[in-house]
Amino acid sequence: MNSFSDHSRLANLIIAGVNKAGSTSLFHYLSGHPDICGSLDKETCYFLPLLYHQPRGPLSDYRNQFAQCSGGEKYRLEATPAYFYGGRTMANEIDQTLSGCKVIIILKDPVDRLLSFYHRKKTTFQLPRDLTLREYVNKCIDIDEDEILNEENKLFTGVWFGIYHKHIESWMDIFGDRLKIVFFDDLKKDARAFMKDLGDWLQIDSEFYNDYAFDVMNKSHDYKNGLLHRVAVAANNAGKRVWRSNPVLKKSVLGLYYKFNGTPIEKPQKDDETITFLKNYYLEHNHQLQQILEKRGITSLPEWLQQPVTATL
Repeated sequence: MNSFSDHSRLANLIIAGVNKAGSTSLFHYLSGHPDICGSLDKETCYFLPLLYHQPRGPLSDYRNQFAQCSGGEKYRLEATPAYFYGGRTMANEIDQTLSGCKVIIILKDPVDRLLSFYHRKKTTFQLPRDLTLREYVNKCIDIDEDEILNEENKLFTGVWFGIYHKHIESWMDIFGDRLKIVFFDDLKKDARAFMKDLGDWLQIDSEFYNDYAFDVMNKSHDYKNGLLHRVAVAANNAGKRVWRSNPVLKKSVLGLYYKFNGTPIEKPQKDDETITFLKNYYLEHNHQLQQILEKRGITSLPEWLQQPVTATL
């Protein structure tokens, strides 16, 4: 018989949002702490079927994600950033299934997030190589909002998934003090201070991060040889658990691979017109998010949330 309950085999800490905002690095930094055990797969996606109005699988599947945990750790962590977009339904289901669970939501400038999402989907061959940024944005906007969460449209959620204010209040209402909203800007600016503050909130030893090596995880790269990169992407997808449990090995292998076949991401031909369009598109949405956060006492906001809504870019 196990020395700890079945409930202790489930997550009690979740990074629930958002995509391409540093969640992989955050998961890595947190699961490295001795008081936190990370899931076998960073993105368990266990509750994700709810996003597409489908039933989730048996709880035993979720429990298996934490089979390697001793039961003595304070937190069992997973990170599925798309949970955020399930709003109240998703938040309620997680709260009811994982009693007392804490949730972290990390937000990023929606324009920068969209660009990261777009580049990532291209370099992993999910979007056509010749699809321009403007063409991609137009495809996203052409999808009706009531159809955007249809599973067949998930590659074209890039624009809509940056409208954070439509989802965040549900998480605030349901999780209250068990919700921590943080910003990618702060993680990028000073990862050590960011993680020590998060450690204090989690009531774990934040001094652990005094000498921690903050490597950037899941950084986007472009490639030179497409065929070789397809093989590399397939190998990465097949061995995610191996790579996660051997971060030093992964860092060495990736370093060698990108030295041979990597190249910096090329910005979309400096498409200033599309970037300006996106910045204006998000102005009012960001302003609504700013009002929600400030009303809830979150006043230390990044620059992209302080842009006057009347600004003309």
